[in-house]
Amino acid sequence: MSYRVGIPRGLSFYYLFPFIQGFLTALDAEVVISPPTDAATMAAMSACPTDEPCVSVKLYFAHAKRLLESGVDYIFIPILSSVDKDSYCCPKLIGAAAMIRSGLGLAPEQMLTPEWNERENPGVWRENLFKVAARLGAGPQRAAAAIQAGLEKQAAFDKMARQGLSLPEVYHRLLGTEKPPRRQFDPTARLNENEVIAVLGHPYLLYDTVGHNIVERLAEHARVITPEMVPPEDYLPELATIYEGNRLWTYEARILGAGFNLLRKGRVTKMVLVEAFECGPASVIESYLETEAERLGIPFLLLTLDEHTGEAGLITRLEAFIDTSGDRPAIPVVKGQDFFLPAPREEVPKVGAPGMGLLDIALEAVLQECRVEMIPTPPVTKRTVELGKELAPEFICYPLVTTLGQMREVLEKGANTIVMVGGKGRCRLGWYAQVQDLLLRRLGHDFRLVIIDSPLPWRQRWPSFRQALRAMTDDAPLWRIVKGIYLGYHKMAALDQGEAMVRRKRAYEETRGAADKAWGRFVGRIKTAAAVRTIKQALNEFHEELAAIPEVPVHPLRIKIVGEIYTVLEGFVNQEIEQFLASRQDLRVEVVREITATQWFNLNVLHRRYEVERHRAIVTAASPYLEVSVGGHGQESVGEAVLAAGEGYDGVIQLLPFTCMPEIVAQNILVPLCAKLDLPFLALIVNEQNGTAGWETRLEAFLDVLAERRDKLSRVGGENRGMFFGY
Repeated sequence: MSYRVGIPRGLSFYYLFPFIQGFLTALDAEVVISPPTDAATMAAMSACPTDEPCVSVKLYFAHAKRLLESGVDYIFIPILSSVDKDSYCCPKLIGAAAMIRSGLGLAPEQMLTPEWNERENPGVWRENLFKVAARLGAGPQRAAAAIQAGLEKQAAFDKMARQGLSLPEVYHRLLGTEKPPRRQFDPTARLNENEVIAVLGHPYLLYDTVGHNIVERLAEHARVITPEMVPPEDYLPELATIYEGNRLWTYEARILGAGFNLLRKGRVTKMVLVEAFECGPASVIESYLETEAERLGIPFLLLTLDEHTGEAGLITRLEAFIDTSGDRPAIPVVKGQDFFLPAPREEVPKVGAPGMGLLDIALEAVLQECRVEMIPTPPVTKRTVELGKELAPEFICYPLVTTLGQMREVLEKGANTIVMVGGKGRCRLGWYAQVQDLLLRRLGHDFRLVIIDSPLPWRQRWPSFRQALRAMTDDAPLWRIVKGIYLGYHKMAALDQGEAMVRRKRAYEETRGAADKAWGRFVGRIKTAAAVRTIKQALNEFHEELAAIPEVPVHPLRIKIVGEIYTVLEGFVNQEIEQFLASRQDLRVEVVREITATQWFNLNVLHRRYEVERHRAIVTAASPYLEVSVGGHGQESVGEAVLAAGEGYDGVIQLLPFTCMPEIVAQNILVPLCAKLDLPFLALIVNEQNGTAGWETRLEAFLDVLAERRDKLSRVGGENRGMFFGY
């Protein structure tokens, strides 16, 4: 039996279609590609459950929907966790299959979703393709031959692309897809043989209708080079010039490496970077490309596209750009700094660090034990945000903006060393420090940046982790560092435990605000505690103080908070949502969240049994809907919501920064999933433009929904579950 297998014309299609087509054709499957984006496709983008994904993800929904309407037997969407041993792929490529399945209401049997994960599980893609072949009626021997056929097709594509052909031309010649139409866009255009323009961006933007034929338009004026035309032997060495460049997202690494090569080798006279509105990885690489183009005096144009981008305005910008010339002298390359070198002995280190909740109290304990001065971390304020926004790329996530602003503030106060977390993974967090370093140095700041990454796995990561500790602590003895970390950990744990107690007490206290007053005093005691026994004593006394606060007999609404860790923990950023929910005059609400700094540390560093088992339960709950990690807490957000439905919660609130890739994946799954689970759900997207009035109005409306739902359930069920009002 021959099956009709549909391939949506988007995302992975533009990178792996030669392999997929070769593989499926060898299995005698009929490969059906969704038609090129047209008006019907654009209209079908409404199939995407939310407005937050980039236009390429919305188009992917539309193309998948059109394939289903055409009657295919299967939709083939690979899960591209990692196609390289050093790096991950963008979360949208990782989560595309799960988003489509959830958003379009598909059964697992309707999809073929083999995973590639070369970083964590090398070779698993072969096993997964064998399973796909089995579903198509082929045995192991035939599956192996089909994989080989796919690899040969992909190799042929790579070879042809480097001959200067555009991707649609290669696909037409190699795979027999529709021939790219030849159009004349500008009758007055004259080809300038001395002009060479690099057009960088994902091919699913450059060659889709939403790209408005950018490559073809510019090719009427100059020779155009795109990333697929630059071979690995040219772009990979360029990535090595930035710290951990090999760990950049794989396809973004190709774009950045190709751009560096074309600029530094003098192969282009102009450069255009095309990115999708809200594209996370693009917001990182754009800073590197813009800085390098400026250094070399090459005109640089950044074009941001979405489904609303008008063709006329884009053409006007392109025409103006074509007329520009690069007349700025090239600035010599400055060797990148070593992020782990200790301070010169003649310089007394003054350490500053951005914060996250109360985590700076723990860091201060470490530095005090090591006899290093710490510039107090300023609380996030409106000025902090303005300082960060002034430098940050437009579509970078909000946490980078606020932490960048805090960096500027501690530098103003005399810090000469900044400590920032690192760790290259699926989300952008691991690139914050380097992008911030680049932006601050462009502004003229001179300082040392110390990047603290996870020490695990010990054998591989300990040397760099130890170097970072030496740099942060001015080469303090290891015993002092360990002692400081021990004290700091207990401060962090005590604060997290105390905060959990306060969240519970707010829902029951007779006098509103009593728990918060006790909390303020407790934080002060922990901050000044010089020994672990003092911390434990303060925690015990705080527990007794809260227990002594009179309570009222109520059954409060229970709301689970999930989402991105920084947004969940940083009060200014989430507009003190926990206090707001718990302070309604006519309503009692208990807010619960599992994400804390201690929970993260216990799970990822100490591997404590409770956290490991709980995390396993969360991932298991998420797996039917999102079977792989998409970075950050994306998979956890889905799993916690699923568990919340069975744990007696009245509703779930997801907090995510604007453009946060992992949480956008989770949100697109949670919207239809929570409707299916009959669990009220509210996603709050955070950025610097959030207004307090609008924010509170949405929360008030959500609480009204929960109260009405609880009251209805209590009447239907005959249970006394409606007592959540109190004064």
